Amino acid sequence: MQAENFVAHRGWRQHYPENTLVAFERALQAGAVNIELDIQLSADHVPYVFHDANLMRMCQQEGLIWDYTAAELDTFYATESYRLGNAFPHNPMCRLSDIVTLLEANPNVNAYVEIKEESLTRFGEHLVVDAVINTLRPVASRCVLISFELNALRLALHEGWQRFGAVFDAWPDWQSAALVELQPEVLFCDRNCVPVDADFTTLPWPILIYEVGSKAEAEDWFARGAVAVESFLIGELLADFSLNTVQR
Repeated sequence: MQAENFVAHRGWRQHYPENTLVAFERALQAGAVNIELDIQLSADHVPYVFHDANLMRMCQQEGLIWDYTAAELDTFYATESYRLGNAFPHNPMCRLSDIVTLLEANPNVNAYVEIKEESLTRFGEHLVVDAVINTLRPVASRCVLISFELNALRLALHEGWQRFGAVFDAWPDWQSAALVELQPEVLFCDRNCVPVDADFTTLPWPILIYEVGSKAEAEDWFARGAVAVESFLIGELLADFSLNTVQR
C-alpha cells in the first residue's frame, strides 16, 4: 500500500474539527496525499468547506450557513465543541479558497471536493457549480469533483471540468447514463452498501470505500479490490501501514 490508497475524510477528523484548515494541515503532516472536503455556500455565494447546512454542530450558531454572508461567517469559530470540548476555541471556518492556497503550497496533494445537495437545492446547480469550479481553477488538475448529485457533476462536465468521482450510499446502477457520461475516476461507496459477493475487479470503475476505521478493515477492502479507503482516522491508518511522516 501507498499513501495514495488513503483519503483523509474531512481532514484528520479524529482529533481536529472537521473540514477546517487545521484538520487538513495535520492530515498532510501525518503523510496524507489525498484529502476530501464538503462544500456549502454562504448567503453571498462564497464556497465554504462545511458539511452541514446547519451551523450548530460545528459553530454553536443558530441558523443555516446561507443565512450569513462570508464576512459574517468569518467571525464564527468552527470548534466542534460537542465532540472536542474546548480544544480549539478560536478555530476559524474554512473557505474553499483556503484549500486552494493549501494545495498550491503542497503540490503532491490531491483533493476530492464534494458538492453538497443542500446548497444545490437552495441556490440551484448552475450557481453552486460555477462558484466551486471558478474557485478551484488554479489547482484544477489536482481536484476531483464528487457528489451524490450526478446532474451537478454533469453540468460541471459541460462547463469544461475534467476530473470527477461519484458518491453512493446504495449500490449503484452500473449502466447509469450519468456515470457513462462522466467516466468517473473513482466511485465512493458506503461500506454498508456493498453486496457481500461484489467482485470489484469486474466493475467498470474503481471503488473507494468509506468510512474505514481500522487496519484490518482496510486490508479486507484492499483484498476485495478497492483502490482506496477513506477514513476519519487518517493519521492512525497511515501509521498502521508504516506510511506516516509524523505523529500527532
